[in-house]
Amino acid sequence: MTEIITYVFEFITFIFSFFTSFLLIKQSKRSQVPLGTKFLAIGNGSLGIYALSTIIYSLIGVEWVVIVFLKLGMIAILIGILFLFYTMQVLIHSSNWVKTHKIGFWGSFIIALVIVMVLIFTNYIIVNDATTADTHFEPVPYYMFALFVAITLIYSTISIYQFGIKKNNGEPKKNMQYFFIGLLFLIGGLLIDVLGNFIENEVLFDTLLFAFLSVGIIFITRAFIGKKTSE
Repeated sequence: MTEIITYVFEFITFIFSFFTSFLLIKQSKRSQVPLGTKFLAIGNGSLGIYALSTIIYSLIGVEWVVIVFLKLGMIAILIGILFLFYTMQVLIHSSNWVKTHKIGFWGSFIIALVIVMVLIFTNYIIVNDATTADTHFEPVPYYMFALFVAITLIYSTISIYQFGIKKNNGEPKKNMQYFFIGLLFLIGGLLIDVLGNFIENEVLFDTLLFAFLSVGIIFITRAFIGKKTSE
């Protein structure tokens, strides 16, 4: 029964991610922040791919499937967090951030690309039991992935509060508050995932992870859906 609940939350995350991506792409044509809206659509879609990858390797339970889709999921969540970082910068500074902060934009992109290449071409996943998707990670590639995700999320959360919420009023501030709350849920979900690796109750922590991701996606998307403020 508990495993079914986990699958339900994984499907909810998958559906929410792609549905909100569709809404954002549709709105980007008439949005006053089209670049940020597109960035967020990519970010949400990537988190949806992460959820879908988890569903696939959990259901099939074959070693090569676990390795391939676990790698795909990790790459998807890394890309998703990267584009949420870009979205945050556009939300604070407008689309001009991409032109005025080329080092920040391209530097983070290149670092993420290097980590993606490491995740693809190194053998760092050891499958202990394919039927339960019980795995073990070699430290270096996994730590590169985890540090990038953690630093990007924490930096985005601090920035949106310090340079966004505290310096704006009205609708812009409200939108940034939604984004801030969403980031907190994403961080909470990832912390729960890390904690679950040390406590033998994977089903519970996986359920909480995807519940937090789903709520986080809703709050972050709310910052852009129906946004009326100008750049």
